[in-house]
Amino acid sequence: MTALKAYERLECTGLWRSGPAMQRREVVVSCGQATLILTDMQNRPLAHWSLAAIDVQTRKEDAATLRPAPGSEESLEISDKTMLEALQKVQKAIDRSRPHPGRLRFILAVSSVVLLSFVTLIWGPQAMVSYASNVLPEAKRAQLGRALVERIGQLAGPYCTSPEGIRSAALLVERLAPKAALELRVLPGQRTAPIVLPGGKVILFDNMVGQSDDPAVTAAYVAAAIATLNDADPLGFYLEDAGPFVSISLITSNELSNRQLDQLAKIALSDQRRPASAAQPPASTALPALPDGAWLGLQAICNPG
Repeated sequence: MTALKAYERLECTGLWRSGPAMQRREVVVSCGQATLILTDMQNRPLAHWSLAAIDVQTRKEDAATLRPAPGSEESLEISDKTMLEALQKVQKAIDRSRPHPGRLRFILAVSSVVLLSFVTLIWGPQAMVSYASNVLPEAKRAQLGRALVERIGQLAGPYCTSPEGIRSAALLVERLAPKAALELRVLPGQRTAPIVLPGGKVILFDNMVGQSDDPAVTAAYVAAAIATLNDADPLGFYLEDAGPFVSISLITSNELSNRQLDQLAKIALSDQRRPASAAQPPASTALPALPDGAWLGLQAICNPG
């Protein structure tokens, strides 16, 4: 790093203070290679300031106060316009030579969005949705599922949290899918189909557990949701309705903004098309049932006591 050739050995006088309690003294200021050199009037060195670190604390029309670094107790007041102009140009040249990772990331992100938008037009939105869903790592998929469960609970909840009902729901999941990483939650209200989310998250509604005397009906709702998780990607359901930019966000960063997360949560709440096998209340089946006590606990998960 060197100063601009035109300003090497440029000199002027200034008023230097080595600390807040010290008096100002006149010094000679020289713009050399990489540093600003301060000497007394007998040419004895007093300080060397890095040109890259100099902080312009205050600047008036005809003078400026400098510090060797932000927060430093040293200060230097210069009124020589040529020196001030030189320091400004040197610092600009140094700044241009520094790497700008944030700027590079921004350029790459914009380029990716433009490229993917173009690919979406050529390739088709369905292919973009499929790619966005498939490229999402499992850890991120589970994280997204948890975030959607939380947001849906904020929009339509709170979730039913009867301790006995929660234990019964876990027992039902264990009987229906003993090897699956499945989490079952229940919301108050009515709906014709469960909500199936990434990461094995299934949301039932109170009418699916509290309006039948047969636990196999509730089991059939859960079984339909499990079949959906096994046969299709639930994330793709919601990305289709969310538009290409949500898919682009997942492809470029594996992350969604709060606004995009809200969008997916609202789509999940409003979409009652899936799982199709639960579009109508299912009939009693031969699916594993719950013991009477556990079934009564699950029925009362939203209305304990």
